[in-house]
Amino acid sequence: MSTICIEFSEKESVAIESYAVMCGESTSELIHKATIQAITFMKNRSVKDPEIYEYHMLVPEIISYDDEQRIIEANYNKIRKILGWKKISLGGY
Repeated sequence: MSTICIEFSEKESVAIESYAVMCGESTSELIHKATIQAITFMKNRSVKDPEIYEYHMLVPEIISYDDEQRIIEANYNKIRKILGWKKISLGGY
């Protein structure tokens, strides 16, 4: 197994670490899975790819769709705030 070393700015590092926590992943596993998904076009296909590379933001299981979208929007905006980016809206939530 090889090791790849990359540098992130302090803001990028905090944002990635925060998102990893939101997904229930370690930072290195999140980067690993996100990279594999990106280079294989995994999220944009209807083909069943290996689940080992999947990751998702964790939200409570028994909530309404609207509440789920509010949580996801708030979490994304926490990350965007760390990076100094503008807030986004996921359809008015």
